[in-house]
Amino acid sequence: MKKLIFSIVLVVIILVMPVFGGGGRQSGAAAGKKTVSFALWDEVQYPVFEEICKKFTQETGIEVDLQLTPWSQYWTKLDAAATAGNAADVFWMNIFLPKYADAGVIEPVDSYFTRDGLDKSAWSPAMLNLYTYKNRLYTMPKGMDVVVVAYNKAIFDKYGVSYPAEGWTWQDLERIGAQLRDKIQAAGGSEYPLLMELDPQPSYLQFWLQDGVVPYTASGTSGNIGRPEARKAFDDILKLMDQRILPNFTILSDTKGTDLFLSGRGAMLYVGSWKSSVLDSASFASQIGLVPMPSRGVSNVCALGGISYALNSRAADKESAWRLIKFLGDETSNRLQAEARIEIPAYLKAQPSYIPSFQNIDPTAFIKQSAVSTVYPSHPKMFDWDGLQTELVTEIFNRTKSSGQALQELAAEVDALMKQ
Repeated sequence: MKKLIFSIVLVVIILVMPVFGGGGRQSGAAAGKKTVSFALWDEVQYPVFEEICKKFTQETGIEVDLQLTPWSQYWTKLDAAATAGNAADVFWMNIFLPKYADAGVIEPVDSYFTRDGLDKSAWSPAMLNLYTYKNRLYTMPKGMDVVVVAYNKAIFDKYGVSYPAEGWTWQDLERIGAQLRDKIQAAGGSEYPLLMELDPQPSYLQFWLQDGVVPYTASGTSGNIGRPEARKAFDDILKLMDQRILPNFTILSDTKGTDLFLSGRGAMLYVGSWKSSVLDSASFASQIGLVPMPSRGVSNVCALGGISYALNSRAADKESAWRLIKFLGDETSNRLQAEARIEIPAYLKAQPSYIPSFQNIDPTAFIKQSAVSTVYPSHPKMFDWDGLQTELVTEIFNRTKSSGQALQELAAEVDALMKQ
């Protein structure tokens, strides 16, 4: 087992342990009861998991110490707790799985699936693939997320522009955006034709894949990051800014694209399905339409992301922890999450419960987009270059570096880290 090495100072570890650690096991032992600690990062989903965990306790007698840590602190605290041997028994995992698998933090669950006779065909194949690493299934799939385009029908109607339709292309997006821009300007309006959040998943990562660009590969190369075709995604976004179809980077960095859209300031928005409940609760939700992403050079393929449940390899009571994971991954628990509009369930039989749970928007586009998907690109060391990637992408959008220069620098760093 490889040794986990993280540069976390001792004081941080001490502070983290009670928040993200296995403290629940100690309290449970003192009370004479079994307790499993379970860590997650989303406050929106927390109430749903409180309900699910209560049902688990009622059925099994095993208490659950549910630990909420915001996304901005989650990974730092997980690293520190894992180093100290006090990570939660069960914790949420995403595409960063290879790092934690290689470090021996996560116990593979494929043997548990086999032992308990769980049929893997009950879960989305794409999600099983996402969490299979070195031919081992490491985690239990929870849900999956995709990116689509939301549009405000009221703004389109106001300016007499036709709605985007399934099967559209990037050229159609530019044409519709230009029509909106011109009519908004002529009427003295202030709405933006198009909005994005310029993080990888809701924007340029999708465009890379749709252009046939593989950013990096599991075999240990940076793939096409430094190649000319990788620049197109960024150059096209900058072009939209120049054409005043998309706001400039200062505006998009000051206020999230989703927030601008929800305030009625945008006609279209690239948006992840993880925002579905927010869209459904918007003041103008009945006026929100959803459509799969437009096709670019190759297709409108989507990098399918999602969350899964990981079993701590150092959990004191792995059987109880696995019982919780199996409970979280079953049809009943997935239906509860689907009905709460949490995300598209990875458990296939629970997916029909997702669409009827919405009161205002039609989420069918999420399901359609998930059918045109590929596994989200990941690598054991991607966490190591994440900060530099964010910095260089910011320089591209701030126009302090060209896309070619920035991506060449990123490719060189990625190659160097992969060779270590």
